[in-house]
Amino acid sequence: MLTALLTLASSALAEKLTVIFPHVRAPYAEIFDQINEGISSEYPHEINHIKLPSSFSAAAVADNIESDRVIALGKRGLMVANELNSPIPVAIGALPVRPNTLSGVSLLSSPASLFISLRNLAPNVNTITVIYSETSSWIIDEAHIEARKLDLTLNAILVKNLQEAAQAYNNYFTIKNKRNQAIWLPLDNITANEKVIVPKILEQAWNQKIIVFSSKPNHARRGALFSAVPDNYEMGKQLVRLLNKIQTQQKNNPMLEPLAKIKLAVNLRTAAHLGYKYSAAEKSEFAMTFPN
Repeated sequence: MLTALLTLASSALAEKLTVIFPHVRAPYAEIFDQINEGISSEYPHEINHIKLPSSFSAAAVADNIESDRVIALGKRGLMVANELNSPIPVAIGALPVRPNTLSGVSLLSSPASLFISLRNLAPNVNTITVIYSETSSWIIDEAHIEARKLDLTLNAILVKNLQEAAQAYNNYFTIKNKRNQAIWLPLDNITANEKVIVPKILEQAWNQKIIVFSSKPNHARRGALFSAVPDNYEMGKQLVRLLNKIQTQQKNNPMLEPLAKIKLAVNLRTAAHLGYKYSAAEKSEFAMTFPN
């Protein structure tokens, strides 16, 4: 009898999920509310929520976690995840996660979601150029695969620093025949540098009528044809599915996934400048449009 009760208690513990996320004010709180809604819709068992204030002890929070699986959101959640000593499944979310010792769903949009969106909004494009640094290299192999599926040519150029990135873009804009081409701006602090690179790219692209699409939400506002907006609800669901994969894998290797589903911010002024016009039905699918 005692053995059976202990087994039931152990099973309940194993099924309990702890979600750690920052306590923030509106409108940012809505992001984590949406992620938590997605988690709840995908996870059928008990969920314990821990809201982290701006000042807290990550080690103390980690020591008091009593579940066998954890989803950690944002920078504060990551701080706690780094303090967990037991080998329990942990998934990081709501961050531009790069490959490291932890598993997670990155804010970097999946190439498939971006390229399908490009195909829908600019169907004449057949070549994509992406200039990237080492921090973004983990996504490029997948990007080549997804591009081939859509009969797109991906021209991927690796650079080491800001100077090389600027030179690579200068070389691109001096090419005479860029018909049916597009530039992809990844979440990369070097090749999509907000102060040095992005303003020049958007200006040159406008002048030469070249499509720019981006993994960063605010770039559509600044003049890109479209940019990816995280689907927070779907991110929550994807984090639960990732936890299940971690639970069943044989080796304890970190698993990193790009964001599988996105929403779109679209610049209608840029679209008109490029010769694209979208129907009312298409516009209704956009999360945001600019100018407002």
